[in-house]
Amino acid sequence: MLIDFFKNTCKTSSKEKVFGLCDNPPPATDPAYIDETDNSKWIAEVSNNNSLEANLYAIDHCVDIFRPNGEMESRCDGVLTHTDTLIFVELKDRVSSGWLAKGREQLTTTIQNFIANHDISAYNKVEAYVCNKQRPLAVTNISTVVQMFKDDTSVMLNSKGLELKADRNITI
Repeated sequence: MLIDFFKNTCKTSSKEKVFGLCDNPPPATDPAYIDETDNSKWIAEVSNNNSLEANLYAIDHCVDIFRPNGEMESRCDGVLTHTDTLIFVELKDRVSSGWLAKGREQLTTTIQNFIANHDISAYNKVEAYVCNKQRPLAVTNISTVVQMFKDDTSVMLNSKGLELKADRNITI
């Protein structure tokens, strides 16, 4: 049975020039969502200069992905879409170490399952972000994690791997 990553019940939208992506603090039980007004909740800030309709489809707490042993898979928070673009996002609010590696794993697993259930070639642009509210600037010295992600996704995308971005600013 195919997994539907585009459930309308898991979708929030915006056409604002600037909006945020939010995920309630742990223990989270609600899906990620778009917020247009309270930037204190924003984990990622999205610049939407052309006021395109952007949709965030929550994945964590909304789309069930199971491991072969029946356990729930750890997956990213959502996928942001507009026109022919997919942006997979993992939202973190952590000071502790290990958040980037964990985010890479969640994104890789989600993208693998997305490719198994949807035609990713229908999109001209595919990106992946780990956004951390506690680390607002782009992270330096992440070359090992970035290369691991590129290697993982190159197998899935027939030799064209994705660059992992560790930045809380996303431009569409």
